[in-house]
Amino acid sequence: MSTDLRIGLLVASLLVFILILYFVVHRRFYIKYSIAWLLWALLILLMVIFPDLFYELSHLIGIEMPVNAVFLVMIGLLYALVFYVYVMISKHNDEIIKLTYSISVLQKELDELKKKNEK
Repeated sequence: MSTDLRIGLLVASLLVFILILYFVVHRRFYIKYSIAWLLWALLILLMVIFPDLFYELSHLIGIEMPVNAVFLVMIGLLYALVFYVYVMISKHNDEIIKLTYSISVLQKELDELKKKNEK
C-alpha cells in the first residue's frame, strides 16, 4: 500500500472519528447509530496500521493489487451500511404508520368529546 494512500486513509479515519464524536456529544447523532460509523473508521484505521493483513487478504481472494482489495472491502462496507440504513428506515416507517393511526384515533375521540360538550 502506498504511503499516500495510507496517509489519506489515516486522515479519513481520524476525521470520521472526530466528526462522529462531535455529533454524539452535541446530540445530533444517537450513540446506537454511531456504532456502525465508528466500526467503519476502525476498519480503515486497521488497514493503515496493518497493511500486510490486506496484502494477505488480497492474495487469498485472488486479487493482484492490494489497493483493489481495499476498494473491494470499502464497497462491501458501503453495501452493508446502505442495508443497515434501509433496515432502520423500514423500522421507522412502521413506527410512523402506528403513530399516525394512534393520532387519528385520538383525534376522533377528541372530536366526539367536543360534540358531546357542545350539547
